[in-house]
Amino acid sequence: MRKILLGTTGVVGAALIGMGAAQAQQAPTVRLGGYMQTTFAWVDDNLDAAQGTPTGVNGNGQFRRSTNDFRNEVEIWVFVNGKAANGLAYGAEIQIQNDNVGGGSGSALDLDEAYMFVSTPTLGTIRFGEEDNAAGLLQVRAPTITGFGADGAFDVGILGTANGTGGNPALFTAVNDGNDATKVIYLSPQFYGIDFGVSYAANAGEGDRAFLGRAVDTLGAGGTAIGASVTQRDYTTLNNEWSGGLRYRGSFQNVGIAGSLVAMLAEPQSVAVAGGVAGANGTGATSRTSFKNITAYSGGLNVTAFGFTLGGEYTWGNYSGPSVGRAPLAAGRDASKHWLGGLTYTTGAWAFGGYYGQATQDNGAGLSDREQTGWGIGVVYTLAPGLELFANYNNFNDENVNISLAAAPGTRTAGTLADRDWQAVFIGTRLGF
Repeated sequence: MRKILLGTTGVVGAALIGMGAAQAQQAPTVRLGGYMQTTFAWVDDNLDAAQGTPTGVNGNGQFRRSTNDFRNEVEIWVFVNGKAANGLAYGAEIQIQNDNVGGGSGSALDLDEAYMFVSTPTLGTIRFGEEDNAAGLLQVRAPTITGFGADGAFDVGILGTANGTGGNPALFTAVNDGNDATKVIYLSPQFYGIDFGVSYAANAGEGDRAFLGRAVDTLGAGGTAIGASVTQRDYTTLNNEWSGGLRYRGSFQNVGIAGSLVAMLAEPQSVAVAGGVAGANGTGATSRTSFKNITAYSGGLNVTAFGFTLGGEYTWGNYSGPSVGRAPLAAGRDASKHWLGGLTYTTGAWAFGGYYGQATQDNGAGLSDREQTGWGIGVVYTLAPGLELFANYNNFNDENVNISLAAAPGTRTAGTLADRDWQAVFIGTRLGF
């Protein structure tokens, strides 16, 4: 399959580059952009209350987490653009961020997207590197405003642990949200308002490394054998991920319309049995678990007129967890789904918005489904070019969350279903540059 993909990519690349003598008409130029966003949060979450047991690491610490906090998010974008004499555009985009990254003070930097591209107006664009998949790039979602939305900036301010709540608290995400695995992407030009795209990633690995989560490039680094480490090619993550999408954007008189239909398909990971490490590393037996292949589909539509945008999305497929398409669904479980609607209004320097949605995921045999309902309202004021002030209120009801905090003394036992309610007010400022 990869040989077919690489061969096809080579043909397209040759067509793009071979249109004439590639003598630089415009040498690559570099410019910087990005944003800085600082927020104050007030959070009322019944999972913070500990319900009679201490919260904090391993259950040690205060009996209730503080309801107030500040958060600072920074991204620096590097844009590289050049053009050949035959009209071929080429370049790169690199995004440096501190978003949701730990390490020491919590202000450590890493890369978000980082990819190169070649493009022509008639043949389209090829991107190769770390970037969202084609479905995520083309998906039309419920409309939002700055700092707001059903999976907006607030979700990293709400308690979300892999063993406690299944990860991030909101189930309303884009297809394969946040997966910047190294991949190749093709995006078509727009024809009569219609464009499409496809992408392929071998696995969920990204960056210059052989090991997932480790900055090393040799299998025996530090005296550690391959059998004791998780590598990019040992089937411990989703693999052979294909995605695609079809989108329309146009206007009729004073009414703008945007719609899309996107999809992704990936194979689930294998896991170790008999004490072996997952993957073909010779250390033990492996087997494909009873996971279904990962599928995710989403349709979206927005209509804009007289300053209003009304729209929504419906997403469904064989996936689990907080991010659509990121984790497999066990055989015998029903497909996951969510729907989300939104309305925004912009007049002058002011913008207003609201959303409402519901999501359902199967918790397994004999357990009630997890059902999440979320809604929110928000406002944004543009104080100066690039400088915005925003405030929003978000309210979520999460029924039958599969809590697994047995490692913390005195907490719930693994597999306990619990209801969770939280509300949050976010007030902040964003400087785009």
